[in-house]
Amino acid sequence: MERYEDDNIPPQIRGKKLDITKERIVRDPLKLKATFNEARDRLLNINNWASLVDGATSTFALLDNKGKEETRIPKESDYVKIDIPGPGPGHGAGFDWVTITKIDDRPEDLYVMITMQPSPPPQKPDSDKVAHFFKAYSSTTLIVKIAGEKLLVIYAGRNEEINSESGRPVDNIRNMFVGLGAKLGLSHPQWEKLVLGILGSEN
Repeated sequence: MERYEDDNIPPQIRGKKLDITKERIVRDPLKLKATFNEARDRLLNINNWASLVDGATSTFALLDNKGKEETRIPKESDYVKIDIPGPGPGHGAGFDWVTITKIDDRPEDLYVMITMQPSPPPQKPDSDKVAHFFKAYSSTTLIVKIAGEKLLVIYAGRNEEINSESGRPVDNIRNMFVGLGAKLGLSHPQWEKLVLGILGSEN
């Protein structure tokens, strides 16, 4: 499949990267715009991501920068709480956490993207220890856009390195197992299913 470059995807400097792109051709211009808007809505409804994944093993919840759960569309500096099966990091009260570091939402240009990076939980915003199995400079970017007659959904994981410096030995061991699985490609099917879920099926 053709690779699609995007200036909003952080540069790959270290560790592992993962790219997933799914596309659908929609030849009717009016339907193409409507199809984009539907996919955009699915991307921005973070609380509903798990329902888009057949056999989902993780759940996602949107919280504001004070730690209050939200049902609105996300904003920069919001948090996403991720519940992965099995024990979670103690520093994150059993959950993995990411912060939304960038949103570029331009529906008039048929384009929307979100970038998230591992972070401390909102209850400990000043901590220098992230509650996630990857290090703080890792990132996940999800993009929905139109290219010609194609609706594209893109996943870009960048600089993925296992967080072995959590400050808690038991968390380091847990992160090693979860992160190693992700680096070996075990997370690829789940992200691919989410990308397909955001893309949606042909009507």
